[in-house]
Amino acid sequence: MDESVLDGKTRRERTSLCILLCLAFLHGMLYVFVVPPWQHYDEPTHFEYVRLIVDHMRLPEIGDHDPTLNREIAASMIEHRFYRDLGYPPSLLSDGPVGIGASELGHPPAYYLLLSLPLYWLRYSDVAVQLFVCRLVSLSLYLLSILLSYKTVAEIVAPGHPLRLAVPGLMVFLAPYTDLMTAVNNDVGATVVMSLFLWGAVRTVIRGTSALNLLWVTATAALCVFTKKTASVAVVLLPPVLALAWIPRRRMWWAVGLVCAAGMMAAVAMFSWGDALSWYRLTYQDAPTAPPSSDAPWGRRALAVEVKRNAKVYQILPADTVRNLRGKTVALGAWMWADRPLKARMPLLNDGKGTWRTVELDETPSFYVITKTVSVSTKWVQVVLYPYLGKDSPAGVTVYYDGLVMVEMEHPPDTSPLLEGGDGRVVVWGGRRFTNLVRNASAESVGPRLRPWFERRFIRYTRRRPSLVLDSLFDWQAAKRVHRATATNLFNSFWCRFGWNSVGLSVGWMYVATTLSAIGLLGALVGVFKNAGGTRGRALIVLGFAAALAWLNAQLRSLPPSPNPFIPSARYTYPAIIPTALALVGGWWSLAPRRARRWTLTIAFAILGLLDVAALSTIWTFWYGR
Repeated sequence: MDESVLDGKTRRERTSLCILLCLAFLHGMLYVFVVPPWQHYDEPTHFEYVRLIVDHMRLPEIGDHDPTLNREIAASMIEHRFYRDLGYPPSLLSDGPVGIGASELGHPPAYYLLLSLPLYWLRYSDVAVQLFVCRLVSLSLYLLSILLSYKTVAEIVAPGHPLRLAVPGLMVFLAPYTDLMTAVNNDVGATVVMSLFLWGAVRTVIRGTSALNLLWVTATAALCVFTKKTASVAVVLLPPVLALAWIPRRRMWWAVGLVCAAGMMAAVAMFSWGDALSWYRLTYQDAPTAPPSSDAPWGRRALAVEVKRNAKVYQILPADTVRNLRGKTVALGAWMWADRPLKARMPLLNDGKGTWRTVELDETPSFYVITKTVSVSTKWVQVVLYPYLGKDSPAGVTVYYDGLVMVEMEHPPDTSPLLEGGDGRVVVWGGRRFTNLVRNASAESVGPRLRPWFERRFIRYTRRRPSLVLDSLFDWQAAKRVHRATATNLFNSFWCRFGWNSVGLSVGWMYVATTLSAIGLLGALVGVFKNAGGTRGRALIVLGFAAALAWLNAQLRSLPPSPNPFIPSARYTYPAIIPTALALVGGWWSLAPRRARRWTLTIAFAILGLLDVAALSTIWTFWYGR
């Protein structure tokens, strides 16, 4: 291409970028001041973290508390009608701390240190003023994220290509993104540092591993760790980025083979086999929860739980089963025995209040049964295997359970039940046939388990128990409700929800968002297929992997199922906002006919503009029109 033409395109593009950034600034300022104080996710406690740094001139530790600051924030929340729809304004006269939300002091400090710099000079002003100053710092990071998206896409496509401006344009007009990125929340910091890493990663894959690029990706990956755990996926991405940059194309298949071999070795080191499917493990025991047993009355395996404090295995009844059991009496029984004689708990039936009894066990299997009337209001029922009785329970003993049975019955007969079929779903008891409500009752179906050494280290860093997530993935019957709720909330909050996820657009806009998403993702698949080769293809692999990790991590945050699961919003996916936006906009571009591509993008952005106007109108009406 002629250099003068190229220079002309570059100048026009830079001018357009400046206009886009000015538009982003004005758009962000609207959200900074239209959304009332404290009306973003956990904003009071994120602000508290910053003020603790400023007031005490050190990083706060978990458990630190400043009563004066606590009441100052609470008073401002009351003044700005934060509790209007909650119905429980706190009393500032109580002796204890005032509830302003869950503490954020367990988070890494990088974002909060940045906000503390301007706040130090304003520490004696009104807390609402200080909050808006912190929001303005977040606004500057929002603008930086848009610039980083332009820089990242510019590494992949040629000057003058519409995607160079369309991707940051989507981020500007995406109302929930602008809403979150102008809040006081460490997701803002996580998004920016991850975007900086992704720019460096794409640059490294395309241009090679120079000293500058190598320092760039390693330093930003480390910064991600010190900003928020959702951005720590950069550490996982770093080795593939370096491998894709170093390995010549002609040796790529050798590299793929080595990566697969390394992955298999890591899997062998982290995973073993033999845990009972449909059962959730809360124990660090070295042995699997469903070992082969010659003493098992039914089948070839039995459930095994070590007698230790907090060592338990449990099963969650599916939601439709729970609804059918409300107010009904059930019988819960099991064959039990142990390595040596001891007293232990029977299987516990938990519907909000656990019911169990103590039994004396020896090496010979015996059948035990209890009855319970399930609460008419319960939404949650568990069968819990927890043999530990307290300090008197001997250490180093394993209790075994087999042929667990739960059926609707008020007066169990004296005889023990018979299980039919390999899965034990049919029970014959007292001459009657029942459907067994306990799944995998004799632990004949087994699956993978995480080795205790890996799980302990994982929990120490993430504070999440990976074995429970793994068990949930193999228990669709109990976990499907949570999976669906999470996927729905992630989608809705990505397009149409604001504040604390309490303000949303009408259902009609969700249909529009669904159409935009479906077209974009389908087109993204087409675009990746067309551009699979060369360094551009490698860069798209990196961005696709980053998006997949971010969205998968968000989807799995609600696991394992619980009575009141935490349903995450799309803010946990924003560290991958650049590849997500590229997938959508690139999809619209790839799927459109060649001559209609610019018109397709124009129409898509007109729709986004209308959605944004509807968002601002809805926010204004929700907080100021009532």
